[in-house]
Amino acid sequence: MINHWNEICTRILLAEEMLQEFIETAGLSTLQVKKLQKFTKEWNQFKKLAEQFDKFVTPVDPIKVESWCDQEDFRYMWRMWKEYLAEQHGILMRSRMEQASLDYLNEISEGNVDKAISYIRFAMKGPYRSFFKVDEQSKSQPEKVTEHAEY
Repeated sequence: MINHWNEICTRILLAEEMLQEFIETAGLSTLQVKKLQKFTKEWNQFKKLAEQFDKFVTPVDPIKVESWCDQEDFRYMWRMWKEYLAEQHGILMRSRMEQASLDYLNEISEGNVDKAISYIRFAMKGPYRSFFKVDEQSKSQPEKVTEHAEY
């Protein structure tokens, strides 16, 4: 997606250069200049929107995510969790959110991989936006967690 966005930004810059060259060399009449001013105003608003969107697409440089668990079944479930968030809730998990989520999952599962996988599965079937400590006896309702909102 970032490569596609970068291509769009490159095309905007190219179009901007072509527009400036046209304005400087066209020898336009007064009426044509007025029409062009309306277009230029719209063009500048479009560029401003693209600049604002660019901050969303590439907000900050990502950090290196380090997982506390390197087991194959956990890595598979973690990938499923990230895909689930995107598919079900439209949440793109960026690096800082991912690191905080992994750390929190490690904390609530007390480093127990099977328990961590169980918490992820429970949240996905919920369908919840976050995982949480689940009462192993009932597994019916999540424990209310207020200090760690939506991972």
